[in-house]
Amino acid sequence: MSRVSFNCTMQEGQVGEEMRARLAVALQQITQDVLGESPDDVPVTFSDIPRGFGFRGGEPSTTSLVRGSIVGGITQDVREDFMRRICDRWMEISGCTVDELVVSARDA
Repeated sequence: MSRVSFNCTMQEGQVGEEMRARLAVALQQITQDVLGESPDDVPVTFSDIPRGFGFRGGEPSTTSLVRGSIVGGITQDVREDFMRRICDRWMEISGCTVDELVVSARDA
């Protein structure tokens, strides 16, 4: 059973299949680097908000939400490093800004 999983939510059409694959691999690699989990054991799912349903400041939202769930929890220092690496890599791959990304890593 996987100890770590991710659900990523964004506006429909914002992130194509090729980029989703790159983002999933990045999340799995970061999980291995920080938490020692095998990338093959880290499920990553993507959910789309239908066009016309997600707005920020009256405009279509460009925000991505990356929700991590960690069975057994981790220390605060490790959590901060984990989330920082996710944020940095997601922005590098997607080209989004820090204002367009929400990352969470909750204990499950």
